[in-house]
Amino acid sequence: MPGRWTWTDAAIFIAVISALQLAMFLLLTKVFLGMITEGDRCPVCDGETDAVERQGWWRLISLGPRNRRSWCLSCGWEGLLRRSDAWVARERERRRAWRQVERVRRARP
Repeated sequence: MPGRWTWTDAAIFIAVISALQLAMFLLLTKVFLGMITEGDRCPVCDGETDAVERQGWWRLISLGPRNRRSWCLSCGWEGLLRRSDAWVARERERRRAWRQVERVRRARP
């Protein structure tokens, strides 16, 4: 009979709405991450910044090791900065070398 909803219709509706919400969340997260300034210079005064230790919720908020919490020595700005591609490459190489050292250690009797 037209106009009657079934449980299957309800499940499909809930799945579609949930998928749309998830897609919107992922899109907005990508946009937010793209807005974070790259490098270690302050976005306000172009001064030098220091990394601040991430504790508690900041570990979750900073969205991984690629982003770092920073504080400007000149103007006192505090926020997130994105680490550069050069940093990511150095970190990848450092981890690769560390894994090789660990393999050699385990191989020794």
